[in-house]
Amino acid sequence: MKNLHIIVEGSSEETFVNDIMVSHFGALNIFVSARKIRTGWDSVNSKPAKGGLLKYVKFKNDVLRWIESDKGRANTFYTSFIDLYAFPKDAESPYTAEIRNISDHYQRITALEAAIAQNINHPHFIPYVQLHEFEAFLLVDPDRLVTMYPDEQQSINKLKKDIGNIKPEEINENKRTAPSKRIIKYLHDYEGQKAQVGPLVAGDIGLTMLRSRCPHFNEWITKLENL
Repeated sequence: MKNLHIIVEGSSEETFVNDIMVSHFGALNIFVSARKIRTGWDSVNSKPAKGGLLKYVKFKNDVLRWIESDKGRANTFYTSFIDLYAFPKDAESPYTAEIRNISDHYQRITALEAAIAQNINHPHFIPYVQLHEFEAFLLVDPDRLVTMYPDEQQSINKLKKDIGNIKPEEINENKRTAPSKRIIKYLHDYEGQKAQVGPLVAGDIGLTMLRSRCPHFNEWITKLENL
């Protein structure tokens, strides 16, 4: 049995891991657990505040905190599930101007993940950054959105026309045309339902199709399968 701990950006990723990845990797004798990035302290509810990635150091500290808490436990590995969209660009972030200026999406994400790996500097940490955000999964097969929005087929058709032949992982990180922004443009209710609807639709599409249409995601899953 191997243990795989996944630091996730938000509720969508956490639910996806628990609903889809846990069972997939369980069959491979890999026990998966996920938790959202600790971002501070919720003084109102007297508990840690979690979710979101506004500052890179919050992510880094949480990864290192989890590694330290395990105190070198055997057969334990760590990874991330965070978006390239709005990835921190502060002075402490490894997402340097040089990396940001790489035009090819896949070369840029490879360079960023290598920089994160170097920054975290732990042999059992495997960084993964999603191109460009979780909603890329939904755009693998937008017609599956009709299960959640049965009266919106016309809007879904407009979404499909908007996407055209762009590959899901190559739909960009512009504030108006990123995957989630395109969905919200045609399905306004999605904005307030992302954490619930997103993982359900991604799960309906299924891991096999997601992997076939999202090569960077598939590379990550393959690495984890071969731990």
